[in-house]
Amino acid sequence: MKNEQGAAGDLAIDNKPQPEVPVVRGRRGKRRASLASTSGGPLRFFLSKPESNGLPLLEQELGSESEAMLESLKTGRNYFVISEWKGSADLSKKIPQIRKESVPAKKFS
Repeated sequence: MKNEQGAAGDLAIDNKPQPEVPVVRGRRGKRRASLASTSGGPLRFFLSKPESNGLPLLEQELGSESEAMLESLKTGRNYFVISEWKGSADLSKKIPQIRKESVPAKKFS
């Protein structure tokens, strides 16, 4: 009879809630957001050309992601989110490092 109840049967007999065991998380608990979204690099939004056939051919630039999503829904075309960067060399230390710098946003028409 004791074998039929098992551990769950023992808990029901005691009527005492078991203390909660804290969940131990490793160092890799959360993923970091992409650098493009956290470093303040400007994002640009474009609709694809209708004849793109899987290639990223850009046609119309839009002002925000919500505008790009709406146009994508209306036209059935994909939209692209682009961030623009350039490489720069940091020679201030013994070991040179290559860093990335965001290119300032350009006004679109």
